[in-house]
Amino acid sequence: MSFSDKLIYTLLVLVSITFIGAITGSWRFILYPYLIVIGIAILFGLLKSIKQNPRKIWIPVSVSVLYIILYVSLDIMTINTPTGGSSYLLGLTPSMALYILAIWPLANIICLLYAWTFTNEEKLSN
Repeated sequence: MSFSDKLIYTLLVLVSITFIGAITGSWRFILYPYLIVIGIAILFGLLKSIKQNPRKIWIPVSVSVLYIILYVSLDIMTINTPTGGSSYLLGLTPSMALYILAIWPLANIICLLYAWTFTNEEKLSN
């Protein structure tokens, strides 16, 4: 079985867990497998590049790990209260501050990193 086949089966398992989470109404079973799916999708996009330069494997792994850390932090922060506490950070509740100041910018950084990686590949192939 090839590496791509293993990744496809892993995606099938993760999407199945997400589907079970949707049926049971458990947002944790929807969100956390999806964060790993993001890393696998990036891995598929970089598969050719990773075969040429195995050090690039850190890109999809770090994306998934960072997202999992941020969402677990948000989950832990909002266990007792949806706002994450009564304090404020830059005028935002802690949970909203984490979401707006860390989770959203990470998505932009990931897109830029992805575009930068493929831009360099195009320059190298010319």
